[in-house]
Amino acid sequence: MSVTKRLWDLARSNLSDFRSAFDSDLMDGLSEEDKRALDEELKKNQTVGAKAGRTARRVKDAAEEAWEKAYEKAKQRSGSGPSSGGPPPAEQRRRWYKTLELEPGADFEAVRKSYRRLLRQYHPDKFAQDPEKLRAATEVTRNITEAYNGLAAYLGAK
Repeated sequence: MSVTKRLWDLARSNLSDFRSAFDSDLMDGLSEEDKRALDEELKKNQTVGAKAGRTARRVKDAAEEAWEKAYEKAKQRSGSGPSSGGPPPAEQRRRWYKTLELEPGADFEAVRKSYRRLLRQYHPDKFAQDPEKLRAATEVTRNITEAYNGLAAYLGAK
């Protein structure tokens, strides 16, 4: 069988799967016996395209769910999660100030200056040649950015 013939058959099966997605609306007017017969026929004719489509939808749903969980975790770590109605706890603010190498209670201008200085010092692009240092710099930069964003929100700058 030629490659062209195989591609043509695959395209035709995918089109029939696409069409069958719209046929479910037509099943509303059928009797129970006709519905059962049609369901059996559809089960017999499971195409590669239909199976691939179902698998793709399952993978997409799982990926979206994983993304939502990761997003919620990140929001909770930064202190802006759904349970944070008020200001972040004092311990968290102290940790943010310590990350930015500042004394607790510093104003936003000092926070901004420290953030910019630390980013210049630890930016991952400076360590692109060494993968281990790059990973460490990326993590440090992530922590610095989290601290800056948290303090900026707390101090009312953002």
